[in-house]
Amino acid sequence: MNSDPTVTDRRAHAGDGLDCFLRGARIMREKPLRPFVWGPVAVSLALVVVLLAVGYTLVQDAVAWVGEALPSWLGWLASGLAPLLYIVGVVVAGWLFGFLAVIVASPFLGVLSAATEQRQYGDKPDFEESVGLALVHALQREGRKLAYHLPRLLGVFVFSLLPIINFVAPALWFVFGSWMLAVQFVDYAAENRGLAFRHTLALLRANRGAALGFGALAALLLAVPFAALVVIPAGVCGGALLWRRLSP
Repeated sequence: MNSDPTVTDRRAHAGDGLDCFLRGARIMREKPLRPFVWGPVAVSLALVVVLLAVGYTLVQDAVAWVGEALPSWLGWLASGLAPLLYIVGVVVAGWLFGFLAVIVASPFLGVLSAATEQRQYGDKPDFEESVGLALVHALQREGRKLAYHLPRLLGVFVFSLLPIINFVAPALWFVFGSWMLAVQFVDYAAENRGLAFRHTLALLRANRGAALGFGALAALLLAVPFAALVVIPAGVCGGALLWRRLSP
């Protein structure tokens, strides 16, 4: 039973989440929204450059360490592991980049969410703040999200280390990542209305299928190098649409 009386279970399913994300990807390309998309894209591009440089150095060090650790008769294995390490590094960097970009670009993303609602529905949240106050509240909001996500992240990590049952760890990480992304992207619409973070959680818990469908597509795309340049604005636009679809 839903614990938040302000949230109505709309019996949404995974298809609703997928549809909202794809619609968000289309809407973000429309001319009226383009000025609001450039900020997140610029932040994302800067992070891509930094993380690629750092990631390339780390992978090079890992390849060198593996080559030195292996006995001479297994030297051929080091050359075979190098491409695998680079692939893993790219995937991990893509996920890390996506989450960092969302946090760093958060001051721009609330504006994009509101502009999406204005474009699609002809109205937007009337909760107004000064630029400075909005920035402070955006950073505070990200802190609340981190306080929510980090203990659960630690729990998933510990679970993935347990013997025998850790074979489901990859699926668990994917589901957890999907949920985090859905919470992150949909919450901008709640923040624009001055609603507490718990309201977003209650809304998505009442519609887990739609939330996971939305987040799963975003998570898959974030694993593709450079895809996060468009995944983040598409997720924010789609998150605003999902909020409107799920809200009473």
